[in-house]
Order: sequence, then C-alpha cells, then structure tokens
Amino acid sequence: MRKILFVVLALMLAFQTQAFAGAQKIGVAAMGKLIKESEAGQAAQKQMEKKFESSKNNLQAKQKELETLKQSLQKQSLVLSLEAKQDKELEFKRKVRDYQDLAQATQRKMQAEEQKVGTPVLEAIKAAVDTYAKANSFTAIFDKGTSGFLYVEDSIDVSNEILLEMNRAYRAAKK
Repeated sequence: MRKILFVVLALMLAFQTQAFAGAQKIGVAAMGKLIKESEAGQAAQKQMEKKFESSKNNLQAKQKELETLKQSLQKQSLVLSLEAKQDKELEFKRKVRDYQDLAQATQRKMQAEEQKVGTPVLEAIKAAVDTYAKANSFTAIFDKGTSGFLYVEDSIDVSNEILLEMNRAYRAAKK
C-alpha cells in the first residue's frame, strides 16, 4: 500500500513539475547492484565473510555431526532396548536444540554486524547519488528495485555512472 502511494505521489510530482517547469531529469539506480558491485560494498562483504567464516564452519560441522548421529540412531534403533533408544533420542533432540540455538545466535550476530558494516556503504551510496544528481542536473533518482515502477527505460538507469562515482570516492577516501 505504501509503495503504491509512493509511486502515485512520485508520478504526480513528476508530471506536475514537468507541466510548470519544463523537462525534468529523472533517473533510477539499482541499489542492489550498487551494494554488490561497488568497491566499498565488496570490501564490506569480504569483511563479513572473514569475520564469520569460523562460525559458518562450526555450524556446518555441527550439522554433519547431527546427520551422522541421526543415521546412527536409525541403524541402531532395531537392536537397542526401549530405554536406550529413548536416551539416544533425547540426546539427539538436545543436540538439535543446541544447534538451533547456536544457528540463531550466529544469525543475530551476523545481522548486527551486517548493519554495522553496511551503514557506511549506504552512506557512500547516498553521497555518490547526491554528487552525481547535482553534477548532472537530475530532479530525482529513484531506487529501481523498490520504486514500484513496472517498467523503466534503460536510458534513465544511472546505476553504472553512480557506481563509477562511488568507486572514485572510495579510492579517494582510502588514500
């Protein structure tokens, strides 16, 4: 509902402005592309992967352990006594719960770190968009993915130009 309202307001503003002030420049940019393909975004992604590599490996090892334990339990279920079978099942359920708790805790940590690492990237995108828009006399630049537009002509997609601007600013900041 909010997207539809946003699109309607944006279109009304665009058409109203065109009627009174002549031709206005409007562009779109793909935020996902800017995040994934920019040097700042790639550096943030590498930082996240490096920080959580051991956690992911630990989770994978525990998952394999659970699979092995499950297979072992299935194989032994016919030869174990009822009491021994119940003990093994309880042990398996406890390990599954521990794994799920660990996975959730890791996910929460990753989300918090992603937000912490991602904020400077989003600020860099905003700065690059502002710089590009002002330098090229754009009235508005919308996010291509969330703007609600069903069709956007490729000629108004300025993602690549903004990406170049971001990378220039990122390199300049590193020096």
